[in-house]
Amino acid sequence: MEMAEPYRIEAIPLFSSLPATELATLNDAASRRLYRGGETIFDHGELPEYLYVVEQGIVDIVLPAQGGEIIVATFESGSFFGELAVFDRAARTATARAAVETSLICIPLTAVAQLLDRHAGAARHFMEVVIHRLRGADALLSRLQIKNVNELVEARMTFGERIADLVAHFGGSWPFITSFFGFLLLWTLVNSALVLKAPPDPYPYIFLNLLLSCLAALQAPIIMMSQNRQAAKDRLQADEDFRVNVKAEFAIQQLHRKIDELRAALLQPRPPG
Repeated sequence: MEMAEPYRIEAIPLFSSLPATELATLNDAASRRLYRGGETIFDHGELPEYLYVVEQGIVDIVLPAQGGEIIVATFESGSFFGELAVFDRAARTATARAAVETSLICIPLTAVAQLLDRHAGAARHFMEVVIHRLRGADALLSRLQIKNVNELVEARMTFGERIADLVAHFGGSWPFITSFFGFLLLWTLVNSALVLKAPPDPYPYIFLNLLLSCLAALQAPIIMMSQNRQAAKDRLQADEDFRVNVKAEFAIQQLHRKIDELRAALLQPRPPG
């Protein structure tokens, strides 16, 4: 939904240093649009038309992914997005969606491009703002906090699950093997006719076989419980790694593309005057 009243472009820091004549041109071209929460602003693959400034509200930039969508960026009041289309006019690489009721200032890309061609100071300021934003994105990537699935799962473990993990961990270790071998050797010696004339469990050690059968019957399901929980944790870790890899790969590609486009724009000769 579009509103008829104009918006004062000088209120946007990106254009605050422009001369009055240039501001008047952008003011005439700009318009304000309202979007309901969940409404799409533009879709992935759509040809660009505007540079957007968030007047009020929140905008999410999302990408489709396996099992759902990934929010790669969020813009709040005072932020702008869609600026790369000023340079390449390529199709949108993501979908923009209003998270809540949002008011956007829509500035036609042609008006912005003409301004940058006419006004060298505006072009320099525009690139400074975009480069500052790139540095901020780089710093954000360096501080990226990855969820530790092991800590999240262990925080929700029950007492029985902790016991199962301890049993599985001890049952698959050399201390268990050596201690169990020592127990069997001690049992055999104690119940040998060479030590006791009437051993409680003489050869062929029927009672020992019963104990071993009971131990195996109890140990197997406990170890399976631990293995099933470990398999579920591995699936969670794989899903989290996939989401993080997609976000990081997309962010790195965006950074490289923006830097290349800014470098090309800086090196492109401008007409005299």
